[in-house]
Amino acid sequence: MKLGPVLGFVLLLTSALSQPEDSTPARSARAVLERGAANGDPDVRREVAAALGLSSRYDPSINLLEKLAIDKDTLVKVAALVSIGELGDGRLAKAARGALDDEVPEVAYAAARTLFKLNQPEGKQLLLEVVEREAPAKSGFVRAKLRDVVRRMKRPKSATIFVVKQGIGFVPVPGLGEGFSALMLLVGDPNFSARATTLLVLSSDNSAEVRRVVEQAFNDPDWSMRAAAAQIAASRNERAWRFRLVPLFEDSNPRVRYRAAAAFLRLSVPSVIPTRSTALGR
Repeated sequence: MKLGPVLGFVLLLTSALSQPEDSTPARSARAVLERGAANGDPDVRREVAAALGLSSRYDPSINLLEKLAIDKDTLVKVAALVSIGELGDGRLAKAARGALDDEVPEVAYAAARTLFKLNQPEGKQLLLEVVEREAPAKSGFVRAKLRDVVRRMKRPKSATIFVVKQGIGFVPVPGLGEGFSALMLLVGDPNFSARATTLLVLSSDNSAEVRRVVEQAFNDPDWSMRAAAAQIAASRNERAWRFRLVPLFEDSNPRVRYRAAAAFLRLSVPSVIPTRSTALGR
């Protein structure tokens, strides 16, 4: 039976739309990533793990991250976990949960940070315990061997990258600074602690638990915790914390003193800032 020209065109168009766009180049792209993920050089596999963070959560190529998250190389595993968090795909949470048991603290930490970003409760729980340091595990899913993760970890680099990218829940206000330079200088300090970095990671969460640990940080013996608390107060425009900053004006550490003073001034500005022309009566 012959098809009319209109019906034939419709059927052809329907068939074309049912196929993946640029299917041949897409297959080629996936093949490139698959070969890289199977490469014997860990630096190559790490590059693939990082590159997959640029992909789409709807493309099957991201399933490679499950394999890379259990790679024999630590840096590959960390890169894969970071990419899982960046994609925000809850279907990959299982890979991050498995990495919580990793013997390498950096990997376990990256897994917790990723689970936190995926809104999985175990990630937030572990990060809170990192900040509280000596707090006992509150539930069974936090492994005993990970309770001392801060003591065994030198620098949580994956968390630092996360903090810089996220801007720790920065709330923009016209006429006020962004504080990005202060944040970069803070997390780049070699003496800035893993606990303080973790507090910055958590600060995008507005829950009562996180508010409590930030408020405790204003009086923490660790200077970097106090500095982080001042940075968080400013970045989140938390006027309720303004007077917690006053005692820090005389802090023994200059990084705390100056941030506390600047944050206080920021939080003292009225919520509605007059424009220059209004201030001049124009």
